[in-house]
Amino acid sequence: MDDATLKSYGGDREVFNAVLSTSAIDKVLRVARREPPAPGTFPHCTNQGASEYIYEPSKWWTSGFFPGSLWAICERASKHPMDGYNLDEVVKLARKWSGRIEQEQYNTETHDIGFMIMPSFQRDLEVTGAKSCESVIVNAAESLLTRWNEHVGCIRSWNRTQTHLYCFDCKDTDFLVIIDNMMNLDLLYSASLITGDSKFANVATRHTETTLKHHFRKDSSTYHLIVYNPVTATPKIGLTHQGYENKSTWSRGQAWALYGLATVYKYTNDQKFLEAAMRAADYFMSRVDDGVVYWDFDAPRPCFWDVSAAMIACSGMLLIDQLHGSYTYLPHVTAILRATINGALTGNDGCTILDNSTVNNHEHAMKRITNTGLVYADYYFLEVGNRLLDMGLA
Repeated sequence: MDDATLKSYGGDREVFNAVLSTSAIDKVLRVARREPPAPGTFPHCTNQGASEYIYEPSKWWTSGFFPGSLWAICERASKHPMDGYNLDEVVKLARKWSGRIEQEQYNTETHDIGFMIMPSFQRDLEVTGAKSCESVIVNAAESLLTRWNEHVGCIRSWNRTQTHLYCFDCKDTDFLVIIDNMMNLDLLYSASLITGDSKFANVATRHTETTLKHHFRKDSSTYHLIVYNPVTATPKIGLTHQGYENKSTWSRGQAWALYGLATVYKYTNDQKFLEAAMRAADYFMSRVDDGVVYWDFDAPRPCFWDVSAAMIACSGMLLIDQLHGSYTYLPHVTAILRATINGALTGNDGCTILDNSTVNNHEHAMKRITNTGLVYADYYFLEVGNRLLDMGLA
């Protein structure tokens, strides 16, 4: 696309070129070539200077994002060859890291198994055609189905949760579902495509329908956590676990919602899910200030950014445009990317591409983490770059 046409759609060549800078890839590869400080651990967030990663074990919900970043680089190199990067070498490095999370395909203690498995094994399948990835995806989907409750119509997110204000620790009385769970449903849809068995897709669609009923407010903003009564299948209360307060809108939760709904539309082709995704995206953008995404849209200003929410939303909005065959959200994506490039890129000594993300700043949280580099902020930043290339915008 030429510069004049791109500008007419609300894009910015300079911003997009910055997103696709090879310096971002070099940072990921530099970390990947080092052994983790303890065997079987994965980059998660950084220290306050964004110069050193804090690592977590494979059972931690973010373990799939660093291998996924490597596979996002493989995906980019396979479609758009880059000087100085050998695809076979990067694939080998990506498989080394994704092999360390393969065991999580049997993990039934988390709803986040989609985050763990799909960024690596789905991309490996698509980039290289490796059939071994199919069994990993299907096994992981079977593991996720163990958390399904037919009566409630949802997949259980957490077994328990606690802040300094509340505690829900009884599975018999509290069925906990968070909006993040929308992002694990593509695992189920993929498993149905691989096996030809609709049971996985049926659960994903039913979970989405229940979420639309109870997680969304009338203005299309979202609750982070809904606590259901597993006996009556009715919502008991809507809460936040990582946002500002229960009635506020946690920006990353809203990003998960719009992206997750777009993914459900991709697999189902059901217009109601596209419309819901666009309503969620429209609400998100109505609360963004000059391209800056704060950690909670209702938190008093000035406050911390959440660049991870920004990147998730950008990728989700580009997905909506890809599926919708439009450039509706391109001006919004461009504004967010411009603010991110100007305000959150790390220096040459940074181990992450981006800084200024917020994991949790709820005043009653057991642990608050702000102003940090985050592995999933980088993952979605790379994914945004891939989408721009796929759409012919960069």
